[in-house]
Amino acid sequence: MITSAIFAWAESQPDKAALEHNGEVWSYAAFAEAIARSRSHFRGLRLEGEGVVVVAVEQLRDWWVASLALRSLGLTTIAVREAVEVADLGLPDLRAVVGAPSSWNVAEVCRRVGVPALEAGTGDAPALPLEAGVQPGGHILRTSGTTGAFKMVLMDPAFEPAYFRRRLRSNGIRRESVVSVLDFGPWTGVGYKSPVGTWSAGGTVVFSQARPIRQAFQRSDLTHATLVPSLLAELLAEPAGAFPRSQTMQLGVTGGTMTQSQIDEVKARITPVLVNGLGATESHPIAVTRIETPDDHRWHTPCEGVIEIVDDAGRPVPTGQIGRLRIDTADGPKGYLNDPGATRAFFKDGFFYPGDLAVMREDGRFALMGRVTDVINVKGHKITPAPIEDRLREALGVSGVCLLSMQDTAGEEGLHAVIETQQPLDTAALAPVLQREIGGFAGVRVHFVSALPRNEAGKVLRQAVAADLARWQLAPQATVQ
Repeated sequence: MITSAIFAWAESQPDKAALEHNGEVWSYAAFAEAIARSRSHFRGLRLEGEGVVVVAVEQLRDWWVASLALRSLGLTTIAVREAVEVADLGLPDLRAVVGAPSSWNVAEVCRRVGVPALEAGTGDAPALPLEAGVQPGGHILRTSGTTGAFKMVLMDPAFEPAYFRRRLRSNGIRRESVVSVLDFGPWTGVGYKSPVGTWSAGGTVVFSQARPIRQAFQRSDLTHATLVPSLLAELLAEPAGAFPRSQTMQLGVTGGTMTQSQIDEVKARITPVLVNGLGATESHPIAVTRIETPDDHRWHTPCEGVIEIVDDAGRPVPTGQIGRLRIDTADGPKGYLNDPGATRAFFKDGFFYPGDLAVMREDGRFALMGRVTDVINVKGHKITPAPIEDRLREALGVSGVCLLSMQDTAGEEGLHAVIETQQPLDTAALAPVLQREIGGFAGVRVHFVSALPRNEAGKVLRQAVAADLARWQLAPQATVQ
């Protein structure tokens, strides 16, 4: 349990910085003291034992104090971004909402779900040390990346120690590490896993909820930082000299791909140690690839013993053949919380299936070749394609449209529109329709086919379309009929 680790570090390295929040530094001793006082505060409110507590604290440092205190008392915590989400959680064992922002109508929210609203502050509560024999609670993450609808993933203290040992090895986090987490929320994989992993190693976590984003990169001793493509673009938009360049910091970019021009600019302005991170909220890190050659942009280096590429029956496919990516669930989540249907669909035989098609090379590296599921992810922007496909089909007067996201042979991520039509389309008329319906995505590639693969009910078989598109890209000399 991470709270026990923090208290242990407070004994062995009390003056070591555990975190920096918007420029204010807390030692491990100060962090442990705050958690101990928060424990006393919540016990005084009789908030302990089993059940789930919504922790709705805006300042990340204070959120972590409250969450870790509650977990050490046996409760499971969850974070939300806005009040309406509390009523939508559907948790039968919800106990309370703690520390809701002043902008919320707390009384109304809690009345609707039938739980009390409680303060998160510790006041003059005395420090309450950890007791032996108390079973700690977990933390619930929220994800929509695979299914298109929010699902909940429980990070259980029963597997967290082994889980984070694997994560630390994959990302090279050690006691000396100083890790920037920016303002990633604790409902996300990065926002939860990066701090917990760093603290379990005895390192320092840097939170920065301030803007502009350059403020988070003023420290010269940062060893690790993580960005999604949209935040990377925001940082690169800063003027020259807005932040110092590091020669050693490892910058991981996850949640989408970078352009080659962004890669070149990162190395020139931010750091030469650029890592392409591939992961999912539901799983271990999938791949961590240092980008040193053009090949590294597209071909991922898998983390230890994590992935397989299989056919629809779960059998490993030969090298060079496209199949479904799956990730080992040992020492990690085994399903979605309170959702047996989604668990059966995405967790099978000890593996998590994120919905990606992939191909393996002889050297053990793999490339993503599209999505099996209906959710499209382009540079971290996720959409459900069905309504857009329907509008395009009607506007273009064609019999079918299938939208897919995929990386090309240069590793660039893009949106593809596969259009089923028996007659040639007027390209002059096509462009404005595409711009109107999917104008938020630059450079949509259009493919024409005489017939989309369909099942007996007439539904387009998206996986078959993705596999065809992947083959066309692997063999660029092929033409689409």
